[in-house]
Amino acid sequence: MSTPLIIAALTDEVRDLKAKLAIDLCIHFKPATLHRGLLFNKELELLITGMGADRMKKGLKEALAQKKPSSILYAGYAGGTSPVASLGTLVLSKFVVDEKSQKRFASNKDLLHQARKICETQKWSYQVGGMVTVDRVVSSPHEKADLGAVHEAIALDMEAFAVAEIANDNNIPWLVVKSILDPVEMQLPDLQDCIEPTGEPKPIHLMEHLFKQPKDLMKLSNIQYCANQARNTLAQFIEAWIFGLNL
Repeated sequence: MSTPLIIAALTDEVRDLKAKLAIDLCIHFKPATLHRGLLFNKELELLITGMGADRMKKGLKEALAQKKPSSILYAGYAGGTSPVASLGTLVLSKFVVDEKSQKRFASNKDLLHQARKICETQKWSYQVGGMVTVDRVVSSPHEKADLGAVHEAIALDMEAFAVAEIANDNNIPWLVVKSILDPVEMQLPDLQDCIEPTGEPKPIHLMEHLFKQPKDLMKLSNIQYCANQARNTLAQFIEAWIFGLNL
């Protein structure tokens, strides 16, 4: 029987889920790791790929070569591009659009309906809207807002379009659900050279950066707080999602 596939770019985004998952099989294919196991006595697969579209494409294709899932839920953090997407708000994808090609894919209507029902039942803050996929970390409020206006999106990320494209090519129902880490008005520090694709810091690079930009230390503390808020909301949703699936 096919099982659902949960995808995340970073371990940090799904660490609560991973901790509760009774893993019976772990498959490594660089750069991704595929975990299979039981949660709430239901079988599921958890794929963690690392940041970026290329890693997502490679990891997801490898996972699908192992086994075709019944559905795909891509979950994680996102940046807000609209004031309606505040910290910790769950954004349910109506569609995903690629910034460069402007190609877009619509989410599966049944999965979107199910996600909305979960959020309304639990009385969680959520928005349904477009997501734009970019190839870089977008740090400035002005650029985030501009991307939202141009692409009719309320959130942005770096991998959702890759997931949607591959899922569509393989006729697999999919949905993207993101929790807002940095709202549109939040200015992010430029730490791209200090972070591994896994999301882990590069200690030496980070220390050098903070030595030159000591004010970013306070921003790091704020990012950690925001990540905790976003992760808690996301963890609750994913558990409710899995619990409600008819496997």
